Amino acid sequence: MFSYKTSLGRQEPKISETDIKKFTSVFQQCDESKKGYLDREDLKIAIVMLFGYKPSKSETDLLLHPVLQANLPGVPLDHFINLMGRKLSVQDPFEKTRQIFTAFDVHCRGFLTLEDFRKAFSSVAHLQDQTVQEAFREVDRDSDGHISFKDLESVLTYGQDDR
Repeated sequence: MFSYKTSLGRQEPKISETDIKKFTSVFQQCDESKKGYLDREDLKIAIVMLFGYKPSKSETDLLLHPVLQANLPGVPLDHFINLMGRKLSVQDPFEKTRQIFTAFDVHCRGFLTLEDFRKAFSSVAHLQDQTVQEAFREVDRDSDGHISFKDLESVLTYGQDDR
């Protein structure tokens, strides 16, 4: 793990070497003209690449505020790594699972049936029905015919700490 400190001496969240490499790669891809910093539009693209959403004007302004106060033309790499590390540290680890579950739970029942599963898979992948049924049974650990958020979460997060 690598740790950054602010000029005030307070400890910033630890950022893994893997995350630093990912942030650096995205920074370099977004800094197409090799100017050494990301301007407003570059920063927005970087956030889309890293977090999958376009930041609002107010979020972008908030991220750029310290840079503009220091009279810099944009966000340099070290500041970008620090900013993205902080964003990553406050991200809800279950948000992606929640989004997947919500997308599948079109009837807002709080659980998924085999039919919900079939419809969801038919819209994103053309799998044989037998494969969808096997996947459903694998996720439906208590065999009650319903998949809860907790069931889906346990399957999607299983083994992630072993990386």
